[in-house]
Amino acid sequence: MEDMQKKQRGLKRRSPLVWVLGAILVVALAWGGLVLVTHGTVGPTSFLTSLVPGSSVSQADSLPSATAGQEPYVVWSASTQEQGSVSTLYTARIANPFRSSGLGCILLASSSVSVGIAVDASTTIQQVRILEPRTLVGAPGTLASFLDGFKGMSFFQVLTAADGFAPAGGGALTTPVSALVKDLATSFYLRDMGKEGFDRFMTQVNSPGLRLDFPFPYFAAKTWQGNAFNLGQLKGKKVLVAFTQPTCGSCFEATMTLLNTIIVRKFDITPVVFIFGDPQLEPVQRFAKDAPVGTILISDPNLDLARSVHQTLAPYAVILDDQHIIRYSGSSDQGSPVYQSLEQLAGAQ
Repeated sequence: MEDMQKKQRGLKRRSPLVWVLGAILVVALAWGGLVLVTHGTVGPTSFLTSLVPGSSVSQADSLPSATAGQEPYVVWSASTQEQGSVSTLYTARIANPFRSSGLGCILLASSSVSVGIAVDASTTIQQVRILEPRTLVGAPGTLASFLDGFKGMSFFQVLTAADGFAPAGGGALTTPVSALVKDLATSFYLRDMGKEGFDRFMTQVNSPGLRLDFPFPYFAAKTWQGNAFNLGQLKGKKVLVAFTQPTCGSCFEATMTLLNTIIVRKFDITPVVFIFGDPQLEPVQRFAKDAPVGTILISDPNLDLARSVHQTLAPYAVILDDQHIIRYSGSSDQGSPVYQSLEQLAGAQ
């Protein structure tokens, strides 16, 4: 009896220790699992085959970076028997801005992040993605929408983007990822054109005004209704970009006539209108109300966005083909060549 009581007292003394050790084991297992999950990677092959199912993936020659001291881009190519090379993935590493966060320290976050940028044969961005770590601890919940914001931009548009376009929602990754995308576009053109040719090219791109046969500068804005809009949303569509100041009677009439002509003639073209002037003024509000259905209206009261795309005159029109190359840039008055250009590009249905 006495021996049994001693054993029971021993068990009572050990039970708290057992519970503590058990809790430590559970926590350690959970921590280890989280570390493994957050340190996972997305391989180039799985990334490219998700974009091009059934493709064959192989590593290609690296691409030197335009930034001094930065490692070359590792290049992977996805091809099919029918089309040949259809997608190219460029990968590079940037510093992890979230490493020092509390959760990042706990989960032993990596000091760098691997970013993959996939483009099609026309060097239009198909997808930007974080390849490693698979789960970026500390990143904002809007990271996915930020990365999606680059879709549809060509390398040409990256270099000609209004005010160095960068999507919203990237948090601390906005600057480094945007800089990486621009560096990749620069590196691509430098390899193909050489330093002298690239410098001449950029001089032309940055010259004032909207040049014929050049892409319209890529931009992002809020529509009159407050919705997010960027030029990439109209990829593959012909576009009329009109600039108007409704407080000027002739501007109001010229732009409204132009918009109604598109509707009446059934031109296959999407109108986008930059509206100058205080949105509270009656002529501005009336213009927004009377604009034909389907017109994308952008309030630009102080011409800030207009300056970023190098055009502040009104009434003015720019016609873009389905690749958003400028085919007309000039007055939108009724006696101007804009109507002839619309006829030639859009055609009547």
